[in-house]
This record gives sequence, structure tokens and C-alpha cells, in this order.
Amino acid sequence: MDEKAKKRRIRNILLIVGTLVIVALIVLIVWLVDKYDVVDTHHMGDTVEYGNAEITVDGVEFVREYGGNNAKEGAVYAVVYITLDGKADLLELQVAGADRVQSADGTLNGNAYSAAPQGDAQSGRYTLAYLAVERADAYLFIGEKDRVFLGTALIIENQSEAK
Repeated sequence: MDEKAKKRRIRNILLIVGTLVIVALIVLIVWLVDKYDVVDTHHMGDTVEYGNAEITVDGVEFVREYGGNNAKEGAVYAVVYITLDGKADLLELQVAGADRVQSADGTLNGNAYSAAPQGDAQSGRYTLAYLAVERADAYLFIGEKDRVFLGTALIIENQSEAK
């Protein structure tokens, strides 16, 4: 085999190997991003582990008025009722696209819930209040990888007429 044919063959082999290495790197990067970008969506009533605690979303109410304040146009208050088993910082729980507001004591299905403290909370039932976007899907984010679907932030007007 002459020298030119040998060089051409080595060049072709290196191009093929280089192409395979680049494709393998792209597949690896896509797999790693996909693996670490997973968010688990839970339903209300499911227990979500958060550190050494377990959090259960018992229910949510979307209201126009909360704590004596009216929601601005295009917004509603999302009042989230949770049961905490263990110890957790409730300030780390967030509703996407919503601002947290001072919560108050509340009642859901005959159960009493306390206003969420600012900071760490012990086992108990608490209310969390957020100013959310109306007519948008609402999720309560618990940690980095878990979220609970709260529903679509809608207020049904004249509920008594619908019955």
C-alpha cells in the first residue's frame, strides 16, 4: 500500500472515530440533563418527603379576599392547607408565580389549621397563603424535585346558584 492511501485511510478512521465521540458526548449530555431535571408531580392528599419531614397537602381554596385584603385584578389568593409531620422550614415552600402573604388560622372540612410560622415549624396543621395568578395552573413546590398540583386558580362565582 502506498503512503497516500495509508494517510487517507488513517484520516478516514480518525474522522469516523471523532464523529462517534462527538455523538456519544451529545447523548451523554442529554441523558445527564434529563436525569437531573426531573420534577415529580403529586396530587393533593399524597405525602411528600421533605428532609426529615413529611408534608401532605390537604386542600386549597382560591379566594378574592384574604386577611381583610382584596386581590388585585388578575390575581387570587391561594390558601393551601397542609399537614406537617416532623420539622421543616415552611418558608421554603413556594407556589410558582405567586408571592407569599401572611397566613391566618383557618378551617377545612371541620379541621382547624394554624397560621404558618415564619421559619421552622413542628408537626401540625398549617395554612399557607399566596397571591397567585388567576386562571393559571397552581403548583406547590416542596424542595427541588417535588411539586403538588393544586388545580387551576379559578373562583366560581355564585356557588349557591350552581347547586
